[in-house]
Amino acid sequence: MAVAARTEDSVANGKPQRVRLTAERLVGGGVAIAHALGATWMLAGALDGEQVDAEAVVERAGVVHGRTLEVVHNPHPARLTQPCPHAAFCGGCDWPHVDPIAGSRLKAAVAAGAARASSDLATRLAEAPVRSSPPSYRLRSRLHWDPRRGHLGFYKPRTWETVDITGCRITSPRLTNTIAALEEALAGSCPEAADLEWLEDLRGATAVAALRPARSGAPEVDPDRVPVKTAAAALVDGFHVLTRSGRLQPVWGAQTVTMDLPVSLKVPIGAFFQVNRHLVPWLFRRVQELVGESPKPVWDLHAGVGFLAAAALAAAPRELTLVEPFRPAARAAAANLPEARVAIGRSAEAYLARHPSLPRDAVALTDPPRAGLSRSLRRQLAAWHPARVLMLACDPATWARDAAALIAAGYSLTHLELVDLFPSTHHVEILAVLESR
Repeated sequence: MAVAARTEDSVANGKPQRVRLTAERLVGGGVAIAHALGATWMLAGALDGEQVDAEAVVERAGVVHGRTLEVVHNPHPARLTQPCPHAAFCGGCDWPHVDPIAGSRLKAAVAAGAARASSDLATRLAEAPVRSSPPSYRLRSRLHWDPRRGHLGFYKPRTWETVDITGCRITSPRLTNTIAALEEALAGSCPEAADLEWLEDLRGATAVAALRPARSGAPEVDPDRVPVKTAAAALVDGFHVLTRSGRLQPVWGAQTVTMDLPVSLKVPIGAFFQVNRHLVPWLFRRVQELVGESPKPVWDLHAGVGFLAAAALAAAPRELTLVEPFRPAARAAAANLPEARVAIGRSAEAYLARHPSLPRDAVALTDPPRAGLSRSLRRQLAAWHPARVLMLACDPATWARDAAALIAAGYSLTHLELVDLFPSTHHVEILAVLESR
C-alpha cells in the first residue's frame, strides 16, 4: 500500500502515523520538504538536514502535510535547545523552535523558496542580508479571550480553543506581565468570547486595549463587556471596543499611543503600525537613508499613520502626498504630518487614476498588504514611472511578482535586504529600492 493511502487513512481515522524522515530544505511557508516511500512531505517544525520522527496531519493532492514530533539526529545549529514551553500546542508562532538570531539566515532561504517563480529574484533573496531581532518584540498583539477557561492567549492550531501563554516569548514585556491581571478583569466583565487588541508605544510606557468580535463569537461586542476603569486603569491607559471593520467605539481613557521617533507619530488603537518594537527605530532610519537628502517629492501609496512618509520627511523637507483608505489611520496621518496632502479614505488605485499628470522625479513608497500590489496599481506605477520606488513587502512571493513587473517596465533593483520583524515565525519583510533606468 502506498504511503499516501496509509497517511490518508490514518488522518481520517484520527490515528497519526509516525514516520522517520530527513528534512531536505526549507521552502516557502517555512516548512521543510522531505520524501519517504514514494510520498512528498511538507513538514512543519523541521529544519535543513534534520532527521525527525513526524506524523501526518492531512494529505492534499498527493502531498502529505505533517508535523515534527521529535528530532532524532543532526539537529540544526539554529534549533533552540529549550524552545518555548507552549510550542507543542500554541498557534501563536510557527517557528518557536528557531533561535531568532542564529536562525535569521533561514529567513532568506524561505523567502527565496517563496519567490521561486522568478529565479533571478529568488537568487537575490537567498543572498540578501538579514536584519535580525530579539524576542519579546510585539508592539501590537491580538489575543483571544475564552471565558469558559479564563484564558487570554493564542489559538491552538486548527481550533477555536485558546491556550495559556504564561511567559510568552513574542509578546512585549508589558503585555506578558499584564495577561494574568487582564484575564481577571475580563472574567468580571466579559462572559462571551472576544478578541483583545493590544497597542503600546516603543518603550511600553503607554498601552491601549480594545475588545473586538472573535471569529467564533458574536458579530459585535457590547461596550459593557469592557472592564471598567476602576478594574483596569492600572493595566492600560484606555480600553475600548472595535467593530469587525476596525471602527472605534470609545469607552474610556486614551485612544492612541505616541511612537517616539524623529517625527513623533500618534497611532490609534485598531490602525496598522509596524509590529516590532526593537526594529521600528532602525527601520525608520533605514528608510530615511534610502530616500535620501535630495528634496524630491514623495508619494506614500499605502500610508497608514504616516510611518514611511515621516522617515522621508526626516531625510529632507519635501512635498508629501499620502494615500490611505482606512479612515482612522488616514486621519492620524494628517495630524502626524500637517504639511502633507493626505487622501483620506481613498485607495492608491483610485487616487492615481484621478491624477494623470504625476511628477516623474518623485519617490513612490509602497507598503501593501500580503496580497501585494494589485494588477491595476502595477500598471499605474509602470505608466507613471517615478524615478524611484521604495517597497516594503511582507510576502516574498507577491513582492517578487510586483518587482518583476516593475523591472520589466524599466526599473533596476538597486537595494535589497530582509528585515525580521516577526521572529519565531517564518515571516520576513523585504525592503527594496527600484530605480528607473
